[in-house]
Amino acid sequence: MRPIVAGQNSLRNPLNELLGKEAHVRLLRVLANEVEGPLTAPDAAERAGLTIPGTHKALKRLLQSGFVVRVGGGRKHQYELRRSDKLIKAVLRLFQSEKARYEELLSAIKNKIEKLVPYAHAAWIHEFPDGFGDPMIMGILHETKHLSGYVHCLRKQLQQVERNFDLTIEVNGYTKADLPGLKADDVTPLYGVLPLANKQGHVLYAPPVTHEQRDQRMLELSHRLAEAIVLDTSLVRRAKEHVQRMLRQDHGSAAKDIEEWRDILESYSVRRLARFLISTSERANRLRQSNPFFAILKSEERSRLFNGFEGIQ
Repeated sequence: MRPIVAGQNSLRNPLNELLGKEAHVRLLRVLANEVEGPLTAPDAAERAGLTIPGTHKALKRLLQSGFVVRVGGGRKHQYELRRSDKLIKAVLRLFQSEKARYEELLSAIKNKIEKLVPYAHAAWIHEFPDGFGDPMIMGILHETKHLSGYVHCLRKQLQQVERNFDLTIEVNGYTKADLPGLKADDVTPLYGVLPLANKQGHVLYAPPVTHEQRDQRMLELSHRLAEAIVLDTSLVRRAKEHVQRMLRQDHGSAAKDIEEWRDILESYSVRRLARFLISTSERANRLRQSNPFFAILKSEERSRLFNGFEGIQ
């Protein structure tokens, strides 16, 4: 049986076409939230997780709808949203609300983790729900003597988060001895530092042994991050939005550092911000430990950032 029994015209109901296919939604989300300015079809395909032929097909339909426009010429065609359109402005707000909800969920979980002692070595999301009603799977790395009690307490702490977001969160605890291989593209870090590997299983990053080694690694990563924000200024916008959301929640003594990051992100140019990220001043060293950019990186961005870092055994 066909689910649709009566047609609707595209002038009165354009959202049927605009949001009626997942490829359209993915591309619109990328153009709305992830970039500043136009994108080529291959770049859009990579960011949206689509094939290039599928992206070209979806972009053609979006062009016909008038909500996406093409800029440039020849083989360098790029695509961007027609942001002046009233309906597109509403769609932008919808995607921004979607993103804000997701980041508020992660922030709420992090807030619960940061308040539990003895502190865990690391926490991450191992599996997101495939569909509505499916659970989200978290992992916790802790010492053997604390693991069982910590996981029990965290599960109780997360009950309010589950109610607020109508979501089931399952927590699995691990020690260093039974920690599964974690690939950078497959997990979303929440707390601490994980020994991550790339798709080939090579270690990208493992926790340094000493504070000096950790500080040096953070500085090296900050150099890469400084280069990344110059190439993709949308990272700065995403960091600003993340900090604003964090300030709406109770982070205790960490709130001062978050406020400092807010002021820096609001007042520094991209060039000045890049220089601050690699500075060795006392302030830069202190704030490097709470750098908001690490919280907003996507898995592929995180994988590129950590690529080539050797783990310390």
